[in-house]
Amino acid sequence: MHLIKLNATDSTNDALRILLSKNHSAKPTIVWALHQKNGKGQSGNVWTSSAGENLTFSLCIPSVTLPVDQLFELNKQVAVCLASWFLLHKIKNIYVKWPNDILSGNQKIAGILIETSVHKAVAKSIVIGIGINVNQLYFPNLPHAVSMRSITKINYDLEELLLSVTDRLIKTLSLPFKAIDDSYTNLLYGRNQKRTFRTQNNEFEGTILDVTPEGKLRIQTQNGERQFAVKELQFVHIFNQ
Repeated sequence: MHLIKLNATDSTNDALRILLSKNHSAKPTIVWALHQKNGKGQSGNVWTSSAGENLTFSLCIPSVTLPVDQLFELNKQVAVCLASWFLLHKIKNIYVKWPNDILSGNQKIAGILIETSVHKAVAKSIVIGIGINVNQLYFPNLPHAVSMRSITKINYDLEELLLSVTDRLIKTLSLPFKAIDDSYTNLLYGRNQKRTFRTQNNEFEGTILDVTPEGKLRIQTQNGERQFAVKELQFVHIFNQ
């Protein structure tokens, strides 16, 4: 494993991609920033993190390549891996809010952003960006955020946690993909519960069923089942970051 620690950067995903474009490495490579000044969330949102209190890092495992239509399988694998890691650290009530947030109860504790380059329908140079709220106790303007410390009352060593979670990710993602659909589906936030959703044109009520292999959310509505891609749907009355 090749670990690069930065005091600050705009985005660890961008920093890692630039690094790999200049220096190819056969080893898993991690860029970790104590302060990520312009972190990315899903669909152009911003990941906000207090300097020196949380984990913001990006990981690339060179051996991992995927057909584009299987890319969401990687997202699911990462989410399930993180969920099990949180449970090991006594963080309970862990859910995955589709498509890329990890929750403890109703509060966001981590986020995932996977970026890649595509050549001939194959995803390569896959960069997995992860933000974990660790020691931060106050989240101005983010009422639905929570940290590991606020749950367990433990002040964590960031580097120790980083090595723990990245070791688990590398071991998991270096193995052939397993059938994890059931594990991911069981972690889905709001599954089998009636929720309100918003599209570009209207709001409606529905019940989350599961996620298709391509990453679309399946929702049962009063007019039948509908499927939505990431940018087509928002949860109503829940945070976005």
